Amino acid sequence: MIKNKLTRFFLAFITTLSLNANGIEADVFDENKPAVIQSANAEFIYKFLLAEIATQRGDLNSAGHLYLDLAKLTKDVSLAQRATDIAGQARNGRLAMDSAEVWLKLDNTSVAAEQVLAELFIASGNLGKAKPLVEKLLREQEKSRADGFMYLNGILTKVENKKNALRFVLEIAKPYDGMPEAHFIIAHAAFMAGDKKLAESELDVVERLNPSWETSALFKGYMLARDWPEKASSFYQTFLEKNPKSNEVRLEYAKTLTNLKDYEAAKKEFLKLVNGSLASPEISLTVALLSLELNDLNLAETYLNQALERGYKNPEQIFIYLAKIYNERKKYQEAISYLNRITSGEFFVESKLLAAQLIAENESIENAILSLDPYQNLTVEDRIRILQLKVSLLYNSGKKTESFDLIKDEEKNFQNSPEFKFEYAMLAEKLGNAVLSEQLLKEAIKLKPDYALAYNALGYSYADRNVNLAEAKKNIEIALSIEPKNHYILDSMGWVYYKLGDLNLAHEFIKKAFAVQEDPEIAAHLGE
Repeated sequence: MIKNKLTRFFLAFITTLSLNANGIEADVFDENKPAVIQSANAEFIYKFLLAEIATQRGDLNSAGHLYLDLAKLTKDVSLAQRATDIAGQARNGRLAMDSAEVWLKLDNTSVAAEQVLAELFIASGNLGKAKPLVEKLLREQEKSRADGFMYLNGILTKVENKKNALRFVLEIAKPYDGMPEAHFIIAHAAFMAGDKKLAESELDVVERLNPSWETSALFKGYMLARDWPEKASSFYQTFLEKNPKSNEVRLEYAKTLTNLKDYEAAKKEFLKLVNGSLASPEISLTVALLSLELNDLNLAETYLNQALERGYKNPEQIFIYLAKIYNERKKYQEAISYLNRITSGEFFVESKLLAAQLIAENESIENAILSLDPYQNLTVEDRIRILQLKVSLLYNSGKKTESFDLIKDEEKNFQNSPEFKFEYAMLAEKLGNAVLSEQLLKEAIKLKPDYALAYNALGYSYADRNVNLAEAKKNIEIALSIEPKNHYILDSMGWVYYKLGDLNLAHEFIKKAFAVQEDPEIAAHLGE
């Protein structure tokens, strides 16, 4: 009881003292005046203990103010540094700045204090105050000047006004025209400020000064890849011809080739990396996936196993790929054995769904459905996934009535699920029950007003049956406003315009859809 009362007293006193300390800190600090406290007297010990208690209690703002107050009273550099550190932990920029200023006044030769204060000024957008400090640091720290420019490049990203940041950098870098790092920081600031022309010209200078610098090459490739991935690919290729050991650039080159769907070339580059300095389970997995894309099952298996040996964080994901490989080889039991190794985690349901598909292919539909029955203690989303597969297996095997009966029987368990109603509606549509489908889609939309797929399905259903075309157009417009790049919705919009007789707009939308995804159904619509 006494301890609790003392704790409450100390905390209350800390709060009061920290408020008083705020008043003291507001005064102009004169480092030339003698220290008010020159020994470890009672006042010092008391305030120091209060600061420590505040730190232990997690009241970092009060602790920082107390340490700053003590630093001013004692003229002790270490206390000013401590106040700065604690203010940083508390994310109190104003206190950190005040503390760092006192620290620098007490030790005007401290490079660390200059660096901290410069960074705080930059982070707060006060580039005018930061400028003399940064200029001094760059001028006096010749050996670490290059690193200083690169560190400065990082903290300048915090400045909200990018044009101000660019002006700041142009002035700071002016005396260092022969340094590639100085031109690099200008290029980066120019890019952030939207001046691509200046960014490109500065990177050209960097390339002349240091043609083998990876960091600059990576940034130039990144800039190019945003608008012209083919140009980025060519640039990386040229750079690697001259710098074949540049693994970071090779990795980006391989990724760019993958994005361009040049899987064979990408695989060759990843294979150069797979046992190099950047070797990792992720790169092994990437080589495996590219090999799968190219239908090289043996190579895929080799690197999937290598990813496992190197400790890939999600081995269950690899078990699924290995199961697919063995299924392709018609080795059903081996495929199932890999899936049976997955007993929990994010890939658990996926493994059970894949196992059921393999059972359906190699045993029977009935056994496949039975294999899924035990898994009831799952999320609504996963239960719907399992139900969806059961229904699909029955429907695709010609048991259409059974598939409908199954989903109808489950309706009571998913009354508030828009996703269930959508799946139910799609099956009803397939079976020719347009009235039920329409009702279910409207119920799904009521439960989930931003359900783009439901709006699209409802609109497409009207258009395909050539009824309620105005309503069809309205629903698909809503869907498109929610998901403007969805190729199925773009195709539906084109199909509505086709039914309305506006062939130009129909062609425009269906062509957009086909550009996003070369789907056979979209191709058929485009043909019509």
